[in-house]
Amino acid sequence: MIIDGKFIAEEIESKVATALLTLSAPPALAIVAIGANPVIASFVRIKKTVAERLKIPVVERFFPDTISSENLKAQIILLAQDPQIGGIIVQLPLPPHFDTRQILDSIPVSKDVDMLARSSVALFAKGEAAILPPVAGAIQEILEREKISLAGCEALVLGYGRLVGIPASIFLRHNDAHVTVIDREVPDLATHTREAKLIVSGVGKPGLITPSMLSPGVVLIDAGTSEAGGKIIGDADPACAKVASIFTPVPGGVGPIAVAMIFKNLVMLARVAKGVAPHV
Repeated sequence: MIIDGKFIAEEIESKVATALLTLSAPPALAIVAIGANPVIASFVRIKKTVAERLKIPVVERFFPDTISSENLKAQIILLAQDPQIGGIIVQLPLPPHFDTRQILDSIPVSKDVDMLARSSVALFAKGEAAILPPVAGAIQEILEREKISLAGCEALVLGYGRLVGIPASIFLRHNDAHVTVIDREVPDLATHTREAKLIVSGVGKPGLITPSMLSPGVVLIDAGTSEAGGKIIGDADPACAKVASIFTPVPGGVGPIAVAMIFKNLVMLARVAKGVAPHV
C-alpha cells in the first residue's frame, strides 16, 4: 500500500481545528529563518499554508546570515516570552557558522513544537514528553492506521539526524522494536535491509534503497529528502512500492503528516499551558 500522506494530514488538521475550539484564542506559531535560502523559503510557505487553513497566526522572523548567534538566541528568547506565541520553529538548516545545537536549545520545552532542543529530546527519550517529534508522530499515525505492531519487530533506521533518525529510533524502541541504526556507509547495505521488517530512512541520498534490497512485505518509511532537477525525491526508488507492504512516497508521504503534526503539537502544548488534557 502506498500511503497517502496528504489525506492523513487533512484528517489530522480536522482534529486540530476541532481542538482549537476549546481554546479562547488560537496560539500563534513563530517561524525563525536565517539567510536567503529558496528551499527554506519553500518549507516556510508550506507551514504558512497549513496555518492559514487552520486560522492560526504565524509570526515570521527572517534574519540575515550576518546576525550573531547571541543576537539570534536573544530574539528566540524574546519570542518565547510572548504569551500569544504557543510554538517556535527554527527552520533548518542554519548557515554553517552557527552553532545549531545552541540555537535550538534556546527554545523552551513548553514551546518546542519540533522537539529539537536537548531538554525536549531528553523528555521524549524518558517517555515523559507531552508531544511527539513530528516525524515520530507521522510514523505513529501510519503504523496505527495500518495496524502494524512494533513489538519484537526487526527495525532498521538509516541515518541518525535530529529530524528523522534520532526521533524515529527512540520512538521504535519505546514501542519494543529491535532497532538497528546505520549512520555511515557500510560495505553491503542490502544485507541489513533484507533482514528488516520495517525500515525508516532519513539519509537524503536518492536511490539509496532499491527493490532488490528488500524482503517482500517490508514496511518502508521513506523520510529522506533531497533535490534533483528541481524536484524533491526520497531515499527509496519508487519501484520499492511493489515489494513493500507499506510504502511512503516522497513527496506526499511522511512530509505532509509531519507538518500537520507540528500544528497538532502547537495545540497540545497550548492545552498543557492552560492545564487542559493535551490530547487532540
